[in-house]
Order: sequence, then structure tokens, then C-alpha cells
Amino acid sequence: MLPKKYIQRIESFLSKTEFDQTMKGYTEDRICSFRINTLKSTQEEVESFLYSKNIDFQKIPYIPLAYFIDKKDEFALKGSDFFYEGKIYVQGLASQIPATLLELQKNMRVFDITAAPGSKTTQMSAIMENTGLIIACEKNQIRYDKLMHNIKLQGAINIETYKMDALKLMTEFEKESFDAILLDAPCSAEGRFKLTNEKSYGFWTLQNIRDKAIIQTTLLEASIPLLKKWGVLVYSTCTLAPEENEGVVSSVLAKHSDLRLEKIILDDMPFARQGIKSFEGTTYNSDIENTVRILPSNFTEGFYVAKIRKI
Repeated sequence: MLPKKYIQRIESFLSKTEFDQTMKGYTEDRICSFRINTLKSTQEEVESFLYSKNIDFQKIPYIPLAYFIDKKDEFALKGSDFFYEGKIYVQGLASQIPATLLELQKNMRVFDITAAPGSKTTQMSAIMENTGLIIACEKNQIRYDKLMHNIKLQGAINIETYKMDALKLMTEFEKESFDAILLDAPCSAEGRFKLTNEKSYGFWTLQNIRDKAIIQTTLLEASIPLLKKWGVLVYSTCTLAPEENEGVVSSVLAKHSDLRLEKIILDDMPFARQGIKSFEGTTYNSDIENTVRILPSNFTEGFYVAKIRKI
């Protein structure tokens, strides 16, 4: 049973329909989604492979080179040579969104602040066609090892990795040294709760939310000086908590007049909602509805994403 306080909180900022969808999403098995790794394969090759294995697939209209397949075919996909050779990458639907918002181009210089396990890092590398430079940071040894494994498997050669604290690494870079920055921040993971798995939500506390919001704000604040003028920073979490989402974004924007929130349009994506204007007496940035909260469902975990431009 989810904590009573948690249920009361989400009821307070979700509509009845959204609340019911969220609770339903916590009980559903998610459909399998993956993307083509264009560093090693092509759309034609991957689709031919799927046809040959009688795996029905559906292209995802709002994410380039991304697909759904039925859950029953996931085992066959993950057991295939295409998977083990890194020609495809099984990745959650919401997880694929941030990289598509960064307006990446060839030869850019990009900072992935908390990079492991490398899903978004290698996706960015493919978008940039292995050109430019991606700085990828991860301080935890086990997660760093996963990052290195995925980089090698995906054939990404434009990534420079650092196993260290991101805040310390940031002090080593000059101001305005990155064209784009991704901060997929550590969070309270409310979007990943599963009612059938108490371990997924048993750690939930208000104090954890407050602690995570401090870490997130610190990381976001420290990253702003590193972004070039007209550059894009994407902030994302896999939680629903307003303090970690709208709250963090609004608090940082309040200190920087040279930042603006750009509207994220995901019209075809099920269960995507605008950011909320206020929560528990706190009013957020006037443009906060430009951000997006994605509710848990059989399509994706719960997620939040904001696109920030320096002007």
C-alpha cells in the first residue's frame, strides 16, 4: 500500500482522471520500447530484422527512430544479435525525450551531468553522429561501469567520461563552455513505483523529497554558468513531486534573468500534462506550464522535463 501522505499529495495537484490514471499506471506492466542506434544500424535493417522474427512493432510518432513492441516479444528482442551487438537500445519511452529537446547538432560540446547508465548519453552521441564531444559524469563505481559498458557496446567514440562528483567536475570548466547540458537529476523516483513491489516505494518520505530537491537545485544552479548564450539545458526527473520539478526549476530561474522556459510540445504522447502553477502555497514561475509532467502508464514511467534556454 502506498503511503497515505503520498496519495494525499498527488490527489491535491492531479485531477480525478489524472489521479486514477496514475494509480492504474502503478499496477500495469509497461510495453517494451527501444530505439535504433544509428551508429551501428539503420531503420531499414532493424525493421527487416523485426519482420524476419515476426515481431510486430509500432513506430513512436513523437520520438525519432523509437519503437514499441509487445511485451511478449521483449525476451526475443533482448536475446537477439541486434541487441547484443548494440544495434538497438531498449530504453523507456520518457527516457528518450530529453535528448530530443537539446537541439543537438554535429560538433557540439555537451555536458551530461549524471550520465549512468548511459541511455541518454549514447542517444545523444548517435544524434551527433559521433562528432563533437560529450562530457559524461558519474561518481558511483557500479553505475560508472554500466556507463562504460554501454558506451562501448553502442560504438560511441565522442564521449569523455569522469568518475567523480559532478559538482567538483563543474569547477574545472570555464564559463559558457557547453552548447547543451543535460541534467537528468537524482530524484525520489515516484514515477517508478509499482504496487506489486514494496521495495519500489518503501523508502518514500517527505524528507527524502526535501533532500533530493536540495541536491537537484545545487546541481542545476552550478550548471547554469557553464551553458553558452542561446544554449539549451534540459532538466528531467522520474518523479512526480512538485518540489523536485516545478519547485527546483522555478527557484533557479528566479535567480537568473537570462534564462527562459521554452514550451515542450508532446501533443501525441499519452498522459503528458503541463507543469502545475502552484503547490501547497508556493506559486511557480509564470511560464512553468511550458514544462511537462508525464503520468505513469503502460506506456512509460512517470517523468518530468523542462527545457531552459540562456538568452
